[in-house]
Amino acid sequence: MKKIVLFPVFIFILFGCKSSSNESTTSNLKTITQNLPSSTSSVDLTNFLEITEVIKLNTTDSSIIDFVNKVLIDEDLVFIKGGSSVFKFDKQGNFLGKLSKKGGGPDEYTNLTDLIILPDQKKIWVYDSNQRAIFQYTYDFEYEFDYALSYPLLGLELLESGLVGTGGYLNVLDKFSGLHFFAGSNLSTGYEFSKSELNFNPEKAKYLHINRHDFFSKTIGGVNFVNSFNDTIYKISPDFSVAPEFYIDFGNKKVTEEELVGKDYTSIVDVFQYINSSEKSFNVGNIVNLEKILLYNFFNQGRSFLSLFDKGSDQLSSGQKILFSYQDTTVLVDFSEEVSFGSIGNNQGYMVLPSESSVLGDSQSIFNVKDGDNPIILIFKEK
Repeated sequence: MKKIVLFPVFIFILFGCKSSSNESTTSNLKTITQNLPSSTSSVDLTNFLEITEVIKLNTTDSSIIDFVNKVLIDEDLVFIKGGSSVFKFDKQGNFLGKLSKKGGGPDEYTNLTDLIILPDQKKIWVYDSNQRAIFQYTYDFEYEFDYALSYPLLGLELLESGLVGTGGYLNVLDKFSGLHFFAGSNLSTGYEFSKSELNFNPEKAKYLHINRHDFFSKTIGGVNFVNSFNDTIYKISPDFSVAPEFYIDFGNKKVTEEELVGKDYTSIVDVFQYINSSEKSFNVGNIVNLEKILLYNFFNQGRSFLSLFDKGSDQLSSGQKILFSYQDTTVLVDFSEEVSFGSIGNNQGYMVLPSESSVLGDSQSIFNVKDGDNPIILIFKEK
């Protein structure tokens, strides 16, 4: 289904500076020089990615998804964070159920902030930033219990040694930091705050108040974290060691620290009005960091661009169109805010394509979809 987005992925909340504990690890930082592509340029995924599965989600009155925020997969089950609901499908696209409790009762979340699955236990965690709690459900959406984490977070991810969360630019624990680590082994015994990383200028806490759905993404040996306004992709190890992994260098189109503070901004609207009027590039997101390539998107004057970085050759390809092969047919689609990428672990990723003709064009017939159908999920791996 098509969804009107007022701010194209203006769900990006970012931080200004690195914590001193990361300074010794910057020698492993890879700088990628990012120019602004032309509006007709395309990114050819054909030689890099193989589409292994196409999931056409069944469309009924109960299963309609306006916008796919996050995709989590365990064997034949597909869990989707879409708006305020968790949808469950199988890989054949059959709709299996929906979790959508917002009544504020003892077993009900009021705000679906983030979603985690635990494949070994067949459990689902729903983090509710309004109640500052994690709700545990079975894969069949049966409520079991909830745990009060008691911290205002906008994104959450599970590590081997505990939980890592981000409050964006919220002031959490008076730390003014981008990342917070909570030590623990399971939800039954709980998690205890341990430390914070990635300090930012406290002034930003006054006006950079927006959410995003792609703070964290799984990668080989850990988790990536996006810190967009300093155009850095961080790597978080299982023991919560944080280091910058990629720096996206926009050159003279970079949004500088001086443009983010000291400008008498009163809201995020002021910030984006300035950035869009200055022709600056910003908001790195949709990270898929595989063994051989890195995929990410960014914005310039409301336009969304996709970039593919080939780690072996140090070559970068960017554009507003995506080219890939499916069933021996070449598919070309415009890259917009409605098209998204994500990582599902095991060196695999996913791409979400709206079924609308405004995006797919003649390719609707290839996927056998029509306007009004649910989005298509393409699972891919590296060639």
